Amino acid sequence: MVFPFTVPILSDGATRDGAQGVYARSLARTLAERLSSGTSVTATAASLTADGLGDEPQAHGWVVMTQPWTLEEACAVAVPDTTEYLLHGASELTDRIRLRLILVDRRRRHADLDQVILRPRAELFDALEDAASAIAQALGLGLPATHWPTLDVEAYAAYLRGRDVSAAHELGVRVADPARSFDAYLEAATRDPSFVDAQDRLLSLALDFGLGAIGPPAAARDACEKLLRIDPAAVKAQAALAEIDLANGDAASAAERLREALLIRPDWWPALERLGTALLRLGRPGEAIPSFEKALAKSSQDVDALTGLATALAETGNLDEAVRVFRRALDTGECAHLHEGIARALRRLGRRSEARRHAAAARRLLGRGGVFGYLHAAWERLRSVRRE
Repeated sequence: MVFPFTVPILSDGATRDGAQGVYARSLARTLAERLSSGTSVTATAASLTADGLGDEPQAHGWVVMTQPWTLEEACAVAVPDTTEYLLHGASELTDRIRLRLILVDRRRRHADLDQVILRPRAELFDALEDAASAIAQALGLGLPATHWPTLDVEAYAAYLRGRDVSAAHELGVRVADPARSFDAYLEAATRDPSFVDAQDRLLSLALDFGLGAIGPPAAARDACEKLLRIDPAAVKAQAALAEIDLANGDAASAAERLREALLIRPDWWPALERLGTALLRLGRPGEAIPSFEKALAKSSQDVDALTGLATALAETGNLDEAVRVFRRALDTGECAHLHEGIARALRRLGRRSEARRHAAAARRLLGRGGVFGYLHAAWERLRSVRRE
């Protein structure tokens, strides 16, 4: 368990720099991820939060620690029983990086490591490697080589700030200005346009804003547009905007954006699948079929592409082929809407007993068994007779 590092304070008890709390959490998270990569260790970054900060009784925010725990305090921390080691210490990222690493063996109640790493800021990655190597050595582990996602220290520092904001949103921690949640990731992408992980995390947060309502959707859309100005080839940004358009019922705009993405990456199957979905929602199933088929040529078991293709085939009257594709989708795992889709196609083919079995399976998966399920099935049978 890796806890956020403590941060340096001034004589009056105030933190020397507000950003140090961000780095304390982010550097701890980075070390946890580095130690878990390719080793037998599962390192988890702990998050310290509290309610009732300041004058807002229901506020929820980060707790910043200013003093390392003693050995007894570290062993007394409430963590899962399976936690063997606890990593704590202190950090500072200014014109230098300073890490004090305290690795506590909770079972033996012993500090197996107490070491200071000190390097210039420009050597941030070397300092993190030194820290990870020291911890791995104390644990008796070999640490495999890794490639950092960027070689630009300032881009990575901005990325760390972005990770802290993302973590705050995920944990429900109050963010002072949600509309600026993307600023750090955009700075990282500006400093290093090839910093893929920064782009991916920006887009993940944008989708959380646009689809999950954890922040203003307009900010998510604006962030994606800014990323496209930084990197016009950022096809994932086009796809994220298309997903937001689909969620808002604007399938036409989504289709246009996805076509732009496919001009850059013609074989990108996720965009092909979403383009097929957008065309289906526009009532153009015949045009959707080739997109789904191209997506499946790249990812033959993608359940969304299979479902979309089966639906498009059914809507164009190719019912036998639709049933076959629905069955392929069911082979990937049971899902109520797949059973419902195949039941509709089978009814139109006059294969009522098979349709009833699939309709019953859909009701079971939806939790509609018993008397309600029986009445629902009876109603569906009546509807099928009336259509004939």
